[in-house]
Amino acid sequence: MKWFDTHIHSEGRSVEDLRRMADAGIESAITCAFYPIPPEHPETLIDLFRKLEIFEVKRGEKAGVKIYPALGIHPRCIPPRYEVVLPAITRGVAVGEIGLEEGGEAEVKVFKAQLRIAKENDLPCIIHTPRNNKEVITEKTLEILEAISFPEELAVIDHLSPSIAGKVLKDRYYGGLSVQPGKLTSLEALTIVEEYGPERLMLNSDTGFSESEMDAVAKAGSLIAEKLGRDVAEDVGMKNAKKFFKV
Repeated sequence: MKWFDTHIHSEGRSVEDLRRMADAGIESAITCAFYPIPPEHPETLIDLFRKLEIFEVKRGEKAGVKIYPALGIHPRCIPPRYEVVLPAITRGVAVGEIGLEEGGEAEVKVFKAQLRIAKENDLPCIIHTPRNNKEVITEKTLEILEAISFPEELAVIDHLSPSIAGKVLKDRYYGGLSVQPGKLTSLEALTIVEEYGPERLMLNSDTGFSESEMDAVAKAGSLIAEKLGRDVAEDVGMKNAKKFFKV
């Protein structure tokens, strides 16, 4: 089977790592903008976007993975004069990853600004949820989306946990299942798909700068195929992503 990893940070991995993804059957991936330290200048992110659009796409081609860039200001990467960055976020196939980490005023302001641009340009958004205080921050995220009438079909709430999956999917947003140490195991991803159905769920590895498995999507997808059937695995491992990202 072939797979679509809907959230990676490819610049944190080698070409050899990307080739391992291809060898596992992962033929497509979304690489999300993230800078590992707070940028001192907005131009730092603009150059990062150019790197994702040009260099990372070429590295993916060399490795056998079709890489699509998602461009946005991560809540841990907000630079001074962030407004300078905003016009560039429309150049990707999606806006991301964006969202809230601690939920402070500056994060909310930047998040809303990017959501409005995405809505105006009919661009899907990859929306971060943090490891800490996940339930509270997710609730605040959903309130912001509702307040600006953001279209449900354009939002994937990423890094789902069992504690927030029901609320996210009940509100008709897409949900991202990040199979990565400290987030979800393949078995936990299977359990969420089994409980809520595959209609609005997508697999990803969130692989990048931290410990992760390059073939996590393939492993989780294969387990889902074994337990719930090939059609379900194709939905969460490929079809939903192609529909959501319009690729």
